[in-house]
Amino acid sequence: MFKRPYRKIIYRKKVKILLIRIVNRNLGDQVIAENAAYLVRQALPRLTRRHYVLHSYDIQSEDYELLRTADLIIFVGGGLIKYRQEDFHTYVPSILEFAAEHAIPVCFNCVGVEGYDASDARCLRLAETLNAGCVKVITVRDDLETLQRDYIKSDCIAVSAAIDPAVFTSEVYGITRQTHSKVIGLGIVRHRIFEDYGITHITKEFQLEMWKGVAKELEARGYRWQFYVNGLRSDYDFAIELLQYMGRESEASVLLAPRPVESRELVALTASYAGVIACRMHANIIAYALGIPSVGLVWNDKMVFWGERIGCPERFLTSERFEPRQIVQCLEDSMGAGCAPCPDKLKQSICRPLRQFVHRYGAAAWKKNRSVHLKKPLNWADRLVAVALGGIGMRYSNMNTPDGLEHACAHGFRIFEADIRLTKDGKPVCVNGWSKGSYEKLGVDPQQYTDGMDYAEFMKCKMYGSYETMDAQHLLEQMCGKEGDWKLILDIGKPSKAILADMIIRLHEICLPYMDRINLTEHLFIRLQSKYDVEAVQEAALPMQVMYYVPPKQVREEKKTTLDSIGKYCKKRGIQWVSLPKETLDEEVMAYLHKQKLKSCLFSFNRYTEICMAVQMGVDWIATSYLSIAEMEDWYESGYTIVIR
Repeated sequence: MFKRPYRKIIYRKKVKILLIRIVNRNLGDQVIAENAAYLVRQALPRLTRRHYVLHSYDIQSEDYELLRTADLIIFVGGGLIKYRQEDFHTYVPSILEFAAEHAIPVCFNCVGVEGYDASDARCLRLAETLNAGCVKVITVRDDLETLQRDYIKSDCIAVSAAIDPAVFTSEVYGITRQTHSKVIGLGIVRHRIFEDYGITHITKEFQLEMWKGVAKELEARGYRWQFYVNGLRSDYDFAIELLQYMGRESEASVLLAPRPVESRELVALTASYAGVIACRMHANIIAYALGIPSVGLVWNDKMVFWGERIGCPERFLTSERFEPRQIVQCLEDSMGAGCAPCPDKLKQSICRPLRQFVHRYGAAAWKKNRSVHLKKPLNWADRLVAVALGGIGMRYSNMNTPDGLEHACAHGFRIFEADIRLTKDGKPVCVNGWSKGSYEKLGVDPQQYTDGMDYAEFMKCKMYGSYETMDAQHLLEQMCGKEGDWKLILDIGKPSKAILADMIIRLHEICLPYMDRINLTEHLFIRLQSKYDVEAVQEAALPMQVMYYVPPKQVREEKKTTLDSIGKYCKKRGIQWVSLPKETLDEEVMAYLHKQKLKSCLFSFNRYTEICMAVQMGVDWIATSYLSIAEMEDWYESGYTIVIR
């Protein structure tokens, strides 16, 4: 008689790899992170890579709940081993101390080393933690000698030189250079960077004259040119100032590239140039990855190391050679010699250590993650709210854009919050108030506006020059076209009585076409901060539920308002939801809300540590700008089923 083979089902947690990255608007750091993530995925064991899950981590976030759940930690790259500029000398040791306490293996992938000082306490703390037992691998893109001589005392750490991960840019983004281009890209950096790094004789006035001279020299030799930046606003502002100094601001549409907001835009922009003269290191590295000759203007020794690493030290000019004719001649010589592809040996200098780290310590983590008890997972889609329709890329938030909404939907959100304000001509649009910050995001001069914009001019704007704006009518049209149980919370701020009356009329007009076929009160909410607003909205019978504001304790005391009075008012007006700023959240507030059977929506948290705390305290909805529901589910609830015969 045939006997069915014995089968046993085992549930194991996936191996969780946390990729620690620098998050800012210098897109060079984003290029590093995206290239490194690609290389880590390539390094996963081919037959078992489905057992692994990757997650990005902002180095500045201090999100210890997320750190605690990691099996492996990889610092993806960038200038991290330094103590004079920025605050990485604080963040890196804190992460390493936590990793050492929880025995989480750590790899530093192609990081930069910038100096050592035995008399500096910041440097000494950094050196001490780099020798922690959790640190297994360090690959260095520049000053290997200083790392080995001064920082690393442990014999248990594999230390080696490596190439920057951005050399894989063309492969990662699928972008190649435009071979017929005749334009030279001039990569501008904020003027104070030379002074900040001790090169005090390269003043702002010197740079204005230098770039003016470079442009003139290029034109004399028959080249076209264009200023561009890596994404930072301060760099872009100096590029505008350069055009003004040159008396050519009227030609800005041609002579200044739009400020990129996504890494792919920067790579595509770089690919459009025949050659590059740039101050930012990764402007040069991206050009190299695309096979475009570049000349670097050195403000940091890391650029000298880079030139030596790729065998082209003559293309990286130190300050004594900042003379326009010499700079342009160096570029012409570089273009004549061409840009050789990155040798496979250099590429393997980063791939091999990554692969060895992931295979060795990933396998150990997989064995450790034996059979686990599966608990019922949280339904994050019923908990998390996309603030201002969702942020993008851990860098851009409070935009209220169609792109943000699409991004949030793609990442699993079903609950959304949008800021609604009236334009000067009385039309409701999606914008986070008429403030200086909003005007700057829209790319307009805040001094030209005091009480909002006209509808037509608002709709022509783009957030950060890239993301389309949206009005409330289009937003509701988008939401009502969605399937499933979606929710939308409208935040109208603190309007005057006249504006509130007009807002109510406009919102009713927008809702009217959908009221016959959709029960909007099941989907729409409105955040209100005063009793007057509540009563006006309810008397107008807007098809949406009210979320009443609960202020922080200090504000309640100043206004002589108590939790009990808020609870009684909510009961009187039939209000079931309250909105809480994060400053309001405490055990007393949550205990009272639960007692009164009031549901809560918290604004807002962006760290897993905070969100887990809010969940434990019983908050119903938690608003966030950046976190992804899809990633939350993959990271926290991941389990893998194996069938053993």
